[in-house]
Amino acid sequence: MADFYTYRNKVAGRRRKRRLMIVLIVVLALLLAVVGWFSFRPTEKKPALQADPISQAEPTATPTPTPTLTAEPAAAEPRRILPAVDTAVWDTSAPVAQTIDDGYFNTDHRMVAVPMLGTVTKDYFNTVTFVGDSIASGLGIYATGYQNAKYATYVSAGVDTFVNNVKVKNAVTKEQETPMEAIVATQPDYVYLLVGTNNLVRQGGEENFIAYYERLIDILRENLNPGVIYYIQSIPAVQETVVSSKPGLDNARIATVNDMLANMALRKGCYFVNVGETLNNLADGSQKDEYETADGVHFNPSGYRAWAEYLATHTMWNRRSMYAGQNPYYIYGT
Repeated sequence: MADFYTYRNKVAGRRRKRRLMIVLIVVLALLLAVVGWFSFRPTEKKPALQADPISQAEPTATPTPTPTLTAEPAAAEPRRILPAVDTAVWDTSAPVAQTIDDGYFNTDHRMVAVPMLGTVTKDYFNTVTFVGDSIASGLGIYATGYQNAKYATYVSAGVDTFVNNVKVKNAVTKEQETPMEAIVATQPDYVYLLVGTNNLVRQGGEENFIAYYERLIDILRENLNPGVIYYIQSIPAVQETVVSSKPGLDNARIATVNDMLANMALRKGCYFVNVGETLNNLADGSQKDEYETADGVHFNPSGYRAWAEYLATHTMWNRRSMYAGQNPYYIYGT
């Protein structure tokens, strides 16, 4: 029977054999992996052999001209689709030739009138001067109007009254004054003109009336600051019965003259305000009955309230203007 030492040596021998076998298997696996990597590695394409220049027959050499230094050719300018524009005249202030006809003669006054553009506060009218006849004076006489504005409105005045600068009675202040001096003394930011009813009492002479009106605007611009803004107000309609005693005050004729005033405003660079939109009946163009007075021409306090509210909602935007509620033209950061 084998002793303990013989058994231990036998077991140790078997362990060594197993370890040796494992090492051999690992070495064999590594060898196979290396052989496989070299077998499947992509081979670099060798460059084609260039022909030996010595062994090739050389073509007959032709003499080349000696190069000369020349300027580098300019890059081709891109082809323009549109004709070239002369930009040299852009930064000048010289007058240019008129290219369009600036004459306005046949436009309906309702189409060119100032639209509703927000509501200015009453303070807007602190620097407004109303110029015209006694019809506009009600805005300063009645509390429903704008008593904080200035008035150069005169009893029985026509457009010729202002052009000729004759001394007349102010319908609001009751003072005798010459219109142009009174207007200049107010130093307005805005001038609202309404004159013509007294001129239209007589039939005919519409062209002469417009010529006088244009001259009035020129005189105002000559005497007032260049930044003054001018609003031409439409001549309001009258009651239907007025035409029987004053044939010239036919509402159809008044509408025609308002067309002429609106076109004049366009030509003269003024704004046209169609106050008849709130004071007249839409059906027949006559004065609304709820605003009627004894003469059928002027307005009662309710009419002047409607007139004042209309003016407050029909001004062109101006950065200086204050609006009731949120400014509809406010842009963040301006």
